[in-house]
Amino acid sequence: MINAKIVKHYNFRVQVEEFFFFTYFYKLLRYADRMNNNTDLKTNMIKSVCIHILLLSLMIVIESLPVSGQELEWLIGVDGFLDNREYHNSVQLPQTMFGSGLRLEVGGNYDQIHRLRAGIHYIYEFGGEPDAIKPLPTIYYQFDHKHVDFFMGAFPRKELLDYPLALLTDTLNYYRPNIEGAYLRYSGEWGYQNIFLDWTSRQTDTDFERFIFGFSGRYNYQFLYFSHHFLMGHFARSRIPPPDFHLRDNGGFDLNLGADLSAYTFFDTLSFSAGALVSLDRIRHVYEGYETPAGLLAQLLISYRGIGLQGTYYRGQGHEFLYGDSFYEATEYGRMDLFWQPFHIKHVRGKLVFSVHFIEQSIDYSQQILVSIDIGRAMSMGDSRKKE
Repeated sequence: MINAKIVKHYNFRVQVEEFFFFTYFYKLLRYADRMNNNTDLKTNMIKSVCIHILLLSLMIVIESLPVSGQELEWLIGVDGFLDNREYHNSVQLPQTMFGSGLRLEVGGNYDQIHRLRAGIHYIYEFGGEPDAIKPLPTIYYQFDHKHVDFFMGAFPRKELLDYPLALLTDTLNYYRPNIEGAYLRYSGEWGYQNIFLDWTSRQTDTDFERFIFGFSGRYNYQFLYFSHHFLMGHFARSRIPPPDFHLRDNGGFDLNLGADLSAYTFFDTLSFSAGALVSLDRIRHVYEGYETPAGLLAQLLISYRGIGLQGTYYRGQGHEFLYGDSFYEATEYGRMDLFWQPFHIKHVRGKLVFSVHFIEQSIDYSQQILVSIDIGRAMSMGDSRKKE
């Protein structure tokens, strides 16, 4: 017996192909009637022919794929943030960041392994102009199978990178929510390892060429673990460089030994670690080699039923991380985050954070309210395997 879904899908494909064919044929007749010796129209006709050939070729490729296992998908997501920073020190500016982001994605997957998505991410900062921040395109391919997860394109960074604030500040999640480049992760019971490239600025006559490269991972052995994070930002010149411009490489890394005692206590999470934090900074033709300040970094995380405490302590030489938190310019810094997650389910997440900062023999405060909601659906185009 013929599957009704397959017949419906086939009829839809035929209708789409007919639409492209007749649209192309109609435009071709119009151009032929008006073209004569008009060079611009000739050029437009050539472009139109190329575009329609490309679209028809794409339809042929899609037609050749088996129907079984294909799904159409869509996603609507909203991320709200309130970050109030009451700072009175020499390394950080007091400010309040308050806004929300809207994520729209459409696409499809094949057997939950290959995924194509396209959409847009719009950010609105409350009190500002609606067009103050340009909408960001979201276009990516994802391969997700067994232990391998691979992205290429412009895709959300949320939950992909877990870097300490010293190396990557959390404001990137507000104003640069997408990675534009590639990401690869390999994981197993032993832990995980990932690597990414984020192209943050394309070189033009006035814009600098900039990108971020990094890799991080964690290796588990019973309740002990070793974790590491490496990040390097490359700041190259524009095509027309300003006077006295020097290419700069800036980043750093940390190496940590820790213990995760969550399975041995009534806490949901109980872990602590200690290690080294090192920054790498080079301004070419200004000084030779890299400047490499270093210090001790210790971290603690405790949580129980959504309520928790996260502590960070640093002591050593001052750093200059261009993509990281400016607090680490100080030689000694402590931070205590008290947080509550009133809901943390698959599609709805909320978090309230009250932070205390100990720096330069003074105490500063900050507060965060973070909310994220995702609504989406996958519609089968055949006999795809059952989703959990």
